[in-house]
Amino acid sequence: MLKWNNLGIKNRLIIIFVVMQLFIIALSFYYFSTNHREFYLEQERISLDHYSQLMLNNIKAEEIYNLSPSLEKKAANWSRDSETRITIIAADGNVLADSHYEISEMDNHRNRPEVAEAFRNQNSGSEIRYSETIGEEMLYYAVPIKDQDRIIGILRTARPLQFIRSVLVEDIKSYLFFFLILAVITILLAWRLTFSIVKPLETVTETAEKISEGDLSQRIPVRKYNSEIEKLARMFNFMAAELEEKITEISQEKNRIEAILESMVDGVIAVNEEGKVALINPAARRIFNIEAERVKGKELISTLFSHRIDMYLQRAFDKKESISREIKYKNPEPKIIHATFIPLLDEQKNVTGGVIVLTDITELRKLETVRNDFVANVSHELRTPLTSMVGYLDTLLESNIEDPATRDKFLKIIKEETDRLSVLIKDLLNLSKIESQSFDLKADNLGEVLTKVVNLLEKKAEDKNIDLKIEIAANLPLVYMVREQIKQVMINLIDNAIKYTPAGGKVSINVEAEADKVYISVKDNGIGIPLSDQERIFERFYRVDKARSRALGGTGIGLSIVRNIIKQHGSDIQVKSREGAGSEFSFYLKAAE
Repeated sequence: MLKWNNLGIKNRLIIIFVVMQLFIIALSFYYFSTNHREFYLEQERISLDHYSQLMLNNIKAEEIYNLSPSLEKKAANWSRDSETRITIIAADGNVLADSHYEISEMDNHRNRPEVAEAFRNQNSGSEIRYSETIGEEMLYYAVPIKDQDRIIGILRTARPLQFIRSVLVEDIKSYLFFFLILAVITILLAWRLTFSIVKPLETVTETAEKISEGDLSQRIPVRKYNSEIEKLARMFNFMAAELEEKITEISQEKNRIEAILESMVDGVIAVNEEGKVALINPAARRIFNIEAERVKGKELISTLFSHRIDMYLQRAFDKKESISREIKYKNPEPKIIHATFIPLLDEQKNVTGGVIVLTDITELRKLETVRNDFVANVSHELRTPLTSMVGYLDTLLESNIEDPATRDKFLKIIKEETDRLSVLIKDLLNLSKIESQSFDLKADNLGEVLTKVVNLLEKKAEDKNIDLKIEIAANLPLVYMVREQIKQVMINLIDNAIKYTPAGGKVSINVEAEADKVYISVKDNGIGIPLSDQERIFERFYRVDKARSRALGGTGIGLSIVRNIIKQHGSDIQVKSREGAGSEFSFYLKAAE
């Protein structure tokens, strides 16, 4: 069943018109049919009264007193002439004569409504009721028979209502036909009227719906309508044009803001006055390692799981001024964030929201640490040989050493420290050059470079009784590289493997091609690298065992040079090591087309 609220305006108006029309027709039909029935009944009463007055003139009082049989004959004749049932009733209610039935079979009529009314009013009485004797509805009309103003009897006439019903049925048919035509005309007019009103409203609704779906170019054709509807259409089109212009401006501004937020390096989080996230840009999502869909509309503390950030934001809200703090955050990696908390205030200085600007300074702090360590390490590395050189030179200059062996020993030490300082400075210059320049990679033969390096270090391995092996896959393709740089990488890796592998150990170099890459690994079974030190071995001057490294002649920046060279070649160096079980360094180079 349809609900009224679900119907459209047109259907509602049509239904209201139809219901009103049916209601009016029903009232009119009831009024006319009732009035016609009363009219015909009244005419029938007048007719019966007329016949009754004529018959009263022919009834004598002696006939009533003597119960004359002539009354039966008169009643029969009058009935035949007027097609009316005639009944003559005595004052005591006994029937004296009846045109249709034997009076001996008829009961007392004193209490008949029309008879009682005639006695009571001393005038006529009428009643419509169903006659049990005749078997149909009758109109009874009773008038008193008087003798010197005394009622001595009642003359009752009666006619069936079948004729009136037949006339009323014909009238009803005529009325129904007329009202049906009137209803059809009314419904058509109602439909036309509602169509002329509702159709423009439907057009407005459809246009508004299309505008709400994003089609702002929709307009209402004004020329089709007149008067108020035309004015409504013009105002709607004006509103739509204004809305399109404003939305275009807002959209452009929104796109500009989104583009700025998307391209910002700093993270931005906007919250409402309740601390719920309204906006978060990609930089902030990267900093906190979260997704935008998971945080919008949620509280800041439940989103970031940071009480400190929520605390500083509330403090900014309370003070109604910006606050800057440096915060440590972990999710899952530890980060150092410089956060600025800015409250947004309305004209009454009430807080309407806030903005948090975030700058990830983790790398900056790491660089500062590396810089400080680098300065300290360089100072230390330079000061150590210089101190030794200055000490021995002062001894030579201030002391009169005549023993040639002692003097040669001091000069030899000074020479070794000078060479060590020269190598350190050379490595620093090489590292600086590698970091500051980009190199043109060319297709070259990796096998030749590896063979030369192995030949260069083979004597050193033999001196320590170390088994140095190289395995190069057959049909090895050319690779993109800078020959001298890759040669330096392999010298450093193999030399380190030999240095930190005890006598009798093994060092192996493996080269194999896979897809568009050539993988190189240097593996030894030496002393290995502790897990806690593996992340830092590529830092400048970092040594796992400083005393041992210096004893073996290392400068502490060889692996740093290796990592930077490998990065220049579009790769990265990996290390796998276990303390006491050896180490494996590996990287790849891109195969030439």
